[in-house]
Amino acid sequence: MGPRATRKRRPERAEQYETDAYRDLLRRLAAAVRRLREQQGWTQEEAAHRCSMTTRLYQRVEGEEANVTFTSLARLCAGFDVDVVRLFKPAKEEKLQKQN
Repeated sequence: MGPRATRKRRPERAEQYETDAYRDLLRRLAAAVRRLREQQGWTQEEAAHRCSMTTRLYQRVEGEEANVTFTSLARLCAGFDVDVVRLFKPAKEEKLQKQN
């Protein structure tokens, strides 16, 4: 892990990063971004470039390590040309919509 991965978080917020809700959002975002990238046939480097972010930040998003900002979410949406809602849909819901 790089220096940011070991960065200390504010003690009063530490438990927020361990909640089921937070972990679920990280998993959903990572899965959606990975799925969208694979559908396009892009490498992580290409996806990062198209999303106007560093490759490392993009990798951290896919690896469920990044506490992304709204700016980063906006860049992901623009890079993949999707609405933000699609980045947080549960995988089951995404599959059902494709089948219909």
